[in-house]
Amino acid sequence: MLDNFLFSLNVVVPVFLIMALGYVLKKTKIISPEFLASGNKIVYYIGLPVLLFRGVYTTDISDFIDVGFIVFAFVCTTVSFFAIWGIGALFLKEKSVLASFAQGAYRGSFALLGIPLILNLAGDAGMARAALIVVFVVPFFNVYSIMALAPCAEGRVGIKTIFIAVLKNPSNIMIGVGILLSVMNWSLPGMVSSAVSTTANMATPLALLCLGGGMTFKGFDKKFKVAVVGSLIKVVAIPIIFVVAAILFGYRDYDLAVILMLGGIPSAVVGYAMAVQMGGDDYVAGTIVVISTLISAGTLTVFIYLLRMMGYLAI
Repeated sequence: MLDNFLFSLNVVVPVFLIMALGYVLKKTKIISPEFLASGNKIVYYIGLPVLLFRGVYTTDISDFIDVGFIVFAFVCTTVSFFAIWGIGALFLKEKSVLASFAQGAYRGSFALLGIPLILNLAGDAGMARAALIVVFVVPFFNVYSIMALAPCAEGRVGIKTIFIAVLKNPSNIMIGVGILLSVMNWSLPGMVSSAVSTTANMATPLALLCLGGGMTFKGFDKKFKVAVVGSLIKVVAIPIIFVVAAILFGYRDYDLAVILMLGGIPSAVVGYAMAVQMGGDDYVAGTIVVISTLISAGTLTVFIYLLRMMGYLAI
């Protein structure tokens, strides 16, 4: 238990340090609001798409296809999103707040935090399962986030508008290109591959800097309470539901470890960048990321400990 807890801290603490640096740099006027706006655009249009492209492109899809596991993970993700979005709509009437709440409460940072946690917990066997999530489930993170944020746009938004927005989303485009190259077994030239890796490595720290710089603290107002509820849904309610369902369907060990991380990792940093770009409430989106990241180290450690103690995670 102690090793898992320390590893969770090693993942979470650097994230907060970079976010704190962004906040300090903004307060000391070393970085400006214009820098933050440009940085969020770079993350949204370049950094995140290249990061997801690299994750898909470097995956050998054909060796470990498991349709049942893929369908289970996809259904869990889909049901959780529409349930959160639908229930949230009953209580949150402001479109931008509802959009940020819905995507923040369901969308986890699987690429940035889930992968290293799975590698530490389940090794290469777990990574093979995690790659299935990256290829076949993570793309729908973007689809559902766009669906949640689309109503924030000016004018009437219909299915056609959402469909076009999904197709034009830079991350979805690059995931499609990555899948094509992986399936066709085409290799990028060495220089291009190095440039892709460098660009992908830029995405996370820049996103965290911009997130920290864009944070404001308004106290315990209504929006803060919304963010707290969204965070608790993300790192407490969803992982419990996902894990119970997985156990009932017979998933154990490596499969269960991946499902736990899919449900229990904190809200994605890139959700904040998407909220800024698409008209969502950036305060709610950013605060959900901060709070869920803070408490996820403890919740994931407890979940891992309990599942091992009950014999479901014999790895």
